[in-house]
Amino acid sequence: MRESIKHRAACIRDYLDRQDDLAADPATMYRYSVTAAQWEAVRLLIDRGKGTPADDKRFDDLSQVLKALTKQIGLGDDITGWNGFLPRDPSRLIEKTWQEAAEGW
Repeated sequence: MRESIKHRAACIRDYLDRQDDLAADPATMYRYSVTAAQWEAVRLLIDRGKGTPADDKRFDDLSQVLKALTKQIGLGDDITGWNGFLPRDPSRLIEKTWQEAAEGW
């Protein structure tokens, strides 16, 4: 796994660990964080116009898994919330768009 994915997944786990109302075991939270970080990386690649048909397929596959995990841990039915950010992502408080936030990942 790329270091950038590991780092982003750790950041996701960190902000989710601070939430009192989520009901998930640590293994599920870990899976969510890694899947979300991978999903964001592929999403950014596609958004920049550098994706391939294989990336589109990977994005679709990751989206299905991420949607199920999002619901399972109690973040609702949608993969993203306001302005395309992951639910409760604190980056939304600093950056205007998820693309701007992704530049720092």
